[in-house]
Amino acid sequence: MNMITQKLRQAVGAGNCAGTINGREPFSAGLVELSERTFPLPHGEAYVMFARQREPQPEYTTKELILSFSKGLENKSYELKPDSHQVRVTFADNSDPAKSVIYTQISGTADLELDETTGIFSGALRKVIVENHDDDVSKQLTLDVIFSAKGAFATFHQPRGRTLAA
Repeated sequence: MNMITQKLRQAVGAGNCAGTINGREPFSAGLVELSERTFPLPHGEAYVMFARQREPQPEYTTKELILSFSKGLENKSYELKPDSHQVRVTFADNSDPAKSVIYTQISGTADLELDETTGIFSGALRKVIVENHDDDVSKQLTLDVIFSAKGAFATFHQPRGRTLAA
């Protein structure tokens, strides 16, 4: 790709998300992204942190954490409840590729801080209990993680004008 056709380049966002599942199983995401998304109200316009832990070969199974928080929230701690709409936590366990298990929040605390100058979103999920009701059987996990994610910023390249000698 030459300089003229390269109009937009997506910057790579660095981040980390690590902690434990049920106090003993490590969770360490190799991929952490921060993006923006529109959800139905009352959640509305939100930032979304996506963190994926991928097992090595030959399994390549994944576990994914998705944290969304409404734009305009203060940097502080938020209590998580099943009906909370400002901050939402979803956890996907893809350990069995034939059957993903999706968990949603029922309790816990989310400590959130967004630095709008640097675009870095950081914080912690403390004793967040997530629950799944597949097959009418309740399954719960407890998540404790610390995270930091940088937003994806676009860099525009404008070709420089040429000065011609008279």
